[in-house]
Amino acid sequence: MTRGLFLCGTDTDVGKTAVAESILRELVRGGVAVGVCKPVASGVTADGGDPYRLWLAAGQPGTLADVCPQSFAAPLAPARAAAAEGRCIDEALLVSAVEAWRGRSGCVVVEGAGGLYSPLSPRMLNADLARTLGFPLVVCDDARLGAIGRTLAVVTAARSQGHQVAAVVLSEVSDPGSADADDPQSPAAIALSAVEDLAERLAPLPVAFLRHGAERIEPALDWMGLAGCGLM
Repeated sequence: MTRGLFLCGTDTDVGKTAVAESILRELVRGGVAVGVCKPVASGVTADGGDPYRLWLAAGQPGTLADVCPQSFAAPLAPARAAAAEGRCIDEALLVSAVEAWRGRSGCVVVEGAGGLYSPLSPRMLNADLARTLGFPLVVCDDARLGAIGRTLAVVTAARSQGHQVAAVVLSEVSDPGSADADDPQSPAAIALSAVEDLAERLAPLPVAFLRHGAERIEPALDWMGLAGCGLM
């Protein structure tokens, strides 16, 4: 069976794409033939937005349309963004777009849209798509104040509904600047404290950190091994 990871957020704009890019580059460096899919995206700009970033990080496999077959310009929930263009979400394509990567990829990295329980269509949430695909989750959150509560809530809810959680990654979305890391109120100190607290509370679940502007997640994780933890 093809291995895969489903990246979900605690909310929108929490650094999922940066985390996905890092995972994709790590897999490519390891010689893995990667598949990459963002089944639906809204707020896509003329430069290709997040789907284009993912495609580049994966080494440009297939076409950009293979990565994201349903994209919309308005920065709204997918169904509303589609409606703004006189279109609707093709729910079957949400699944088939990912399935098309199976068989030609050693690992498929899927990035959801928004939070785990955000809607992709009138009838389907990210959680529904992840369950249909059978891929374990990588839960992402912005490494800012409140990350502990937000992340624990999503991990707990996901597990209660039978999802396998492979890892948690806090992504430093905003530049912490040159603030003193010894100052407990500084963004850098808050981020590191959140990572440490979550690692203790969720052990043995891997908890990692992606610094602002960094290419690699710390510590290095065995993404292929984690991608296989959802296989039956």
